Amino acid sequence: MTNIFENCSYHSIYEPFLLNCTNTTEQCYLIRYVDTIQQLNFWLNTVIPIILLSIALILNIYFLFILVPEYIGMSDVVRKQYVFVLSRGVSMLTATSAELVIRCIPVPSIDYTFFFLFFIIDDVGFYTLLGSYVGSAVLLYLATVRPIFYSLRISARTIYLFAAGNLVGSVLLSITTAIFQAAVQAEGPFSCDVEHCQPIINVIVYSIIAISFIIPIFTLSFVLITLHFHKNRMGGIGSDTSAFRSARTRLAWTLFTFTLISLSEAIPDFYMVGMKIDSLMGTCMNFYRADHLVIPVIMNSFQILAWLVTVRYSSQTTKRFSRSIALIVDPLCGLLFDPRMRRRLLGHVSCLLIFLSPTETVKKFQVTYVYSCCGTNEEKAGGHS
Repeated sequence: MTNIFENCSYHSIYEPFLLNCTNTTEQCYLIRYVDTIQQLNFWLNTVIPIILLSIALILNIYFLFILVPEYIGMSDVVRKQYVFVLSRGVSMLTATSAELVIRCIPVPSIDYTFFFLFFIIDDVGFYTLLGSYVGSAVLLYLATVRPIFYSLRISARTIYLFAAGNLVGSVLLSITTAIFQAAVQAEGPFSCDVEHCQPIINVIVYSIIAISFIIPIFTLSFVLITLHFHKNRMGGIGSDTSAFRSARTRLAWTLFTFTLISLSEAIPDFYMVGMKIDSLMGTCMNFYRADHLVIPVIMNSFQILAWLVTVRYSSQTTKRFSRSIALIVDPLCGLLFDPRMRRRLLGHVSCLLIFLSPTETVKKFQVTYVYSCCGTNEEKAGGHS
């Protein structure tokens, strides 16, 4: 077989997989883009997301480490405000763990079932998270603007039912979108070709995602604007407390985080609605247009691009990069802007600083200080009795 790359000044390790692509005279030019796209896949789809997801995993574990004991010790009245906060924490941890497992554990075979499960795991945590955003915002609105209705009509059991409904709805929505997304990647219940089926599937999936994100973003914006006008209408009476300011700040950061996730989903999906990309990047069809596939590799949220004929892997680069950032921002905002979480965080930071302090005076009273800042209220109460 003639080596079409033998006269090229630039050589790539992927040349053996493209020797049959003889219907071009620009093979030396195109092979450079093959390496460029592969490097983008490696950095944007492997290295950077794994680093960010590892940070997110630590933050979310620490977030739940603080939240769960606090939640257990709350009364039912206070606990109502934190049901969806706990749901968000669990959703974040689930999504982060799933993303890391998918990247770090090799799979023996890649077929329709794999893609179907992959997309379900990939999406269910985020749809649950979006529902938790809406639930938290609605509860904040009711507790602030309609406090009597919130106290008398909204019980902890009611909120638990809504949280369970959010989970069930997220699973059903994820299954629906996963059926279509997996069909684009592999043979399954129905065949989906690049020319006719794939653009239609892109439109369907994009429409579902757009509706799923438009409803929460309008809800969050409405609640934030309403709270602002409520503060002005009340003239600062009862609405300028530290708790109220913290609630508005958390909601503003929630809207920011949600917008970040929305953009990470919407921009690549909108870009890919009209795209027709073969799922095997090693085919000659894609090699002939490799110079036009750099942006799709970055923006592509659904198609599976691979350079080796026998190995295919996900290249949801932009979505995962932005999602990784969102998975860091959300628990960080909770730790910094929730009064209960911030108090525990500052206590742990104080303990750490005490242990790291080089002064002999601090070391002398280290045990007393650590006990006072890290011990629970029950432990400290027992110590004084």
